[in-house]
Amino acid sequence: MRAEGVSGNRWQRAAGVIARRVAGEMVLVPVAPRTNDPEFKSARLYVLNDSGEYLWSLLDTPQTTADLARNLTLTFETTAGRAHSDVDVFLAALRDIGAVREVTDAGAG
Repeated sequence: MRAEGVSGNRWQRAAGVIARRVAGEMVLVPVAPRTNDPEFKSARLYVLNDSGEYLWSLLDTPQTTADLARNLTLTFETTAGRAHSDVDVFLAALRDIGAVREVTDAGAG
């Protein structure tokens, strides 16, 4: 089953996320608005596995779900169905934390 609102769209990294390699792992840190409330000053970190890091690298330019899944299938030993499912879950998770944005033709680049 595909994540609603993800399949068929073009996606790209959002500007509000910092990606850094820390101790050999790719870590995403969504940049939140500054606040004086100590409860909201802590940062949430998201560690990507190898396939997640690969997909993140592809999202430097706008990509469709099909493009991402095809590249995942070619690079990792996985079936097309599994790749599509993994990409849908990955994009939905990144969308939820504001790490990716949907791109229209006018917003590409």
